[in-house]
Amino acid sequence: MQLLILGVCVGTVTGCERATPVSPTAAPKLAPIPEQTHQAEHEPEPEPEPELAPLDDETQLHALALACEGAALREQLAARTPAQLDSLADTAPPSVAMLAAWERGRSFDASGVLARASVDRLAQQIEAQLDLAPPRWWLEQLASARLREGDESGPPYYDIGLSEHADRRGAWAQGPGGLRVRPGAAMVLSAAKGTLSFDLSMGRVQLGPLPTDPGAALELARARGGTTIYYATFAPGSGGFRFPLRAIDSDSSVRWEAEVCGPDRKVLGGLGYLAVEIIVIESPPSDPDSRALPGRAATVTGIAVFSAESHGVALDVFDPNTGARTLAWSSDFWFAR
Repeated sequence: MQLLILGVCVGTVTGCERATPVSPTAAPKLAPIPEQTHQAEHEPEPEPEPELAPLDDETQLHALALACEGAALREQLAARTPAQLDSLADTAPPSVAMLAAWERGRSFDASGVLARASVDRLAQQIEAQLDLAPPRWWLEQLASARLREGDESGPPYYDIGLSEHADRRGAWAQGPGGLRVRPGAAMVLSAAKGTLSFDLSMGRVQLGPLPTDPGAALELARARGGTTIYYATFAPGSGGFRFPLRAIDSDSSVRWEAEVCGPDRKVLGGLGYLAVEIIVIESPPSDPDSRALPGRAATVTGIAVFSAESHGVALDVFDPNTGARTLAWSSDFWFAR
């Protein structure tokens, strides 16, 4: 019998060598041992991370739009060719389609005035998507855009149309506690012990604490025959920062609270002014001369918040049941142009 002795691998050795047999008779050759990398026994090889399927491009853009991520969207759309923007305008989810179409068609004449065709095209998109015509004042403020001399690549200036007791949206009236409200709302609002209430025919609905900030304003809306009040409070003179929108049911309970991006101003270096209108989207669309049948409220499909200030015009749409944002559009990438 032949005795064969093999060498042993030690810590820094990357392979093992065959020992020479003691018998003068040659032993059959052994296959070389593959070279190995030394690893500590207490550090097992990590398992590879599972590969995630890449998200569809339009899905990513849609998520950015609903989050009002203007800077990222601006970068993404700027990298698209005109043909790619046209494709997004035709096939992407509504928020992305509207943003792409706006960037594709947005143009100014030699005097720096926004082309009216840009506004008309957007109005048609909104009406087709929401079955709702945008407010006239909102379209007029959008159409008032003028490039700022020396800063043509930045946001244009939008004329806010402000007067002593009114803005483009209309006249202001004094509500409870000095709150600024629209004339129609002044008759149905009241306050007691610091609580703001809305007077429905079926009873009083408590909306929440009465705003006490000087110059605070309130906008509200409800569906035909509806008992849910959708309202927002904000400070118009502070510019287009984000503000809350609340849905309050007839028993004074809060159905949901959401944040309106609006123009989404980030800083205010001087004076600012924000105008807002809340519209309940109904199915079928509401007729100004119609009324819901007694005991039957109109079917609500969305809550649209149109907003505008000197540095941008915006639209937010929310699910009436959950308050989730379902559509978002901004003329200037939410203060990121």
